[in-house]
Amino acid sequence: MRLKPIPALFLTLGLVACHPSSEDPATARESLDRNLEPRKVTEIVPEVREERPSVALVGEVRAFDTVKISSEVAGRVERVNVEVGDRVSKGQPLLLLNRRTFELRLRQAKARVQAAKADRELARRELARKQDLVSDKTIPQAAFDQAQARHDLAAAALLEAIAARDLAQHDFEVSVIRAPAAGAVTGRRVVAGQWTDVGQDLLEMAVGAKVKIVARVPSHWVAGLQGLDGFDFTIDPDELPRRAKLYSIDPVIQEASRSFEVVGTAPADGLKPGLFANVTLTSPDVVQSLWLPVSAILTSDTPKVYLAQDGRVAVRRIQTGLRDDDMIEIVSGLDQGEKVISDVAGLSRDLPVEVVR
Repeated sequence: MRLKPIPALFLTLGLVACHPSSEDPATARESLDRNLEPRKVTEIVPEVREERPSVALVGEVRAFDTVKISSEVAGRVERVNVEVGDRVSKGQPLLLLNRRTFELRLRQAKARVQAAKADRELARRELARKQDLVSDKTIPQAAFDQAQARHDLAAAALLEAIAARDLAQHDFEVSVIRAPAAGAVTGRRVVAGQWTDVGQDLLEMAVGAKVKIVARVPSHWVAGLQGLDGFDFTIDPDELPRRAKLYSIDPVIQEASRSFEVVGTAPADGLKPGLFANVTLTSPDVVQSLWLPVSAILTSDTPKVYLAQDGRVAVRRIQTGLRDDDMIEIVSGLDQGEKVISDVAGLSRDLPVEVVR
């Protein structure tokens, strides 16, 4: 079979189509841009806000101080006067030990004091008589010395009897266990009829007219707490905020959570330890922040803004922070007073633009 010859015109067209262009991509882009009509854009400057930074946290109510109530004497519990949750005043009887034994010991100690007083008085009189006799040389000095020793022993015995009586009186009094301060009973580990030893935990109390409000704060807030004297908190979202006076700031940041405790105090009116608290910390220092509308920020990947420079779009990376409706905080990457394009929709790097008012 004989092939037909290809016309010369088709060969020429094929060679032209396959031949690579001598114009590089950048030159081609510039040529294309020259043929584009510059986009008309407007510029804005970031809005400057002066405010005190704040952070919302979940905290808790704690007792200002807790006390474990124990007995100073061993004995059998006769009666428990309080239950968990009861509020008590200072000195109020909490529980009672069987007092019969302590009463008998006190009576015995008082009787020994009376006997010791009688012995000392007898020894005093004997010493006085021997004093007159030894002065007249009627008795030897040794007899007087023996009388003096008996008197001194009787006086010491009286002091010992008085101390024993006072100790018995103390044991009798502390057999009624009283509240060391005003507060609320938070724990009970004793029942009537139970034997208790010295130092055994019987009750637990939250004492004081105040409570602690505790919140864990992220470590990056350390600088924002300089000069802080208190903070607001609520227990019920519908109630008005209460004010807590700053009590302490934890000097150590916990390694696991990268946070530290801020503690405030507030009156205990209606606040029970263990409740959750909504805490708002507000920095005492006024801080300036920059804000731009959402339309001025490209947020598809890394946040960026567009600037008009030499008639073209320039790109600037930024770091954003909080969002307030249609405004976004600019944390870094932009200075106060710098102009940016107000609407980034449809724009790209190096696109020709014309700034209009």
